[in-house]
Amino acid sequence: MRIINRYLFNAIAGPTALVMTVLLSLGAFIEFVSQLDDLGQGDYTMWVAIKYVALKMPRVAAGLLPVSVLLGSLLGLGALASSSELIVMRAAGVSVRKLAGSVALSGLVFAILGGVVGEFMAPQMDLFARQLRAVAKSGNADLAGSSAWLRDSDAIFNVRPSIDGTDFGGVYVFRLGQSGSLTGIGRGDAIFPESGDSWELGNYQESRFAVDGVALAEDFDAERISKMSDLLAITQVRESSLTAKELWAYVRHLRSNGLDADAYEIAFWSRIAMVVGIGVMCVMGLPFVFGSLRTTGAGARMIFGVLIGLGYFLLSRTMADSAAVFDWSPIIVAWIPTTLLLMITLIGLKRLS
Repeated sequence: MRIINRYLFNAIAGPTALVMTVLLSLGAFIEFVSQLDDLGQGDYTMWVAIKYVALKMPRVAAGLLPVSVLLGSLLGLGALASSSELIVMRAAGVSVRKLAGSVALSGLVFAILGGVVGEFMAPQMDLFARQLRAVAKSGNADLAGSSAWLRDSDAIFNVRPSIDGTDFGGVYVFRLGQSGSLTGIGRGDAIFPESGDSWELGNYQESRFAVDGVALAEDFDAERISKMSDLLAITQVRESSLTAKELWAYVRHLRSNGLDADAYEIAFWSRIAMVVGIGVMCVMGLPFVFGSLRTTGAGARMIFGVLIGLGYFLLSRTMADSAAVFDWSPIIVAWIPTTLLLMITLIGLKRLS
């Protein structure tokens, strides 16, 4: 079985890599085109846009891996079925269950690869891409460690993005007088977007220094904040920039403060379900290439795989959006698409045996 396992893996891996290359190229092109309107803002040049798109690719690859594996499985196993190699394997005593086990091992390899990319590469690179774009568009901003610095007239801003998944980030404001002396220090620990491009500093407090003492203030120039919209965007907690561990820590943080954590909990369980779904997608191609798709060409298999992948994506998004309306359990919502795929795959395999 080792020879068959290796042979089936090679048959699936080649088409999967080809499909992933095509989809990634298309995704990179679309992402790059979406950046063209921002070229010329501050220091956001063509080269910075290219680096931004390159840094976003691991996250895109992690999202495209399930459908890439499905298409690769349909193409690779379909080619073996068309040349009757799968029939020869069964005639040699290899049962459908053993074939499914061999294909599942290939799916396990892809699932581990997707998990590594999605957890150890994509979140960090996605966060750095957001920082790179925001700082470049701000023009006179600078990135030092995990903080971005920006000077606007008599104020210096220190924007700290939320990179640990347990807080909201924050903005420190340092006011300077005419002689360059420090006249005030302020901090907002919660930043959230309002209508349009405006932003609001929540829980903002400022200490203003004067000759006769220190005065407290809670107001800040909203127009000045709106100019920093791209820079402030990196302080938002986005699930794409958090690992699963950080995402779960943030869910617990929200719950402990009595806040709604359903969206982030759905994102957490969906990420795990997607990794499991990679293995299911790989095995799913087997019952179809033995059935109606055995004698069809690669084009028909591609269309069939795209339809399944699109249906999986739409169902996932629909369930996630419906959870907020109908107050469904995040675990159930996240696992329903993968569970349906698994049931369809098991029914198809049972019909073959």
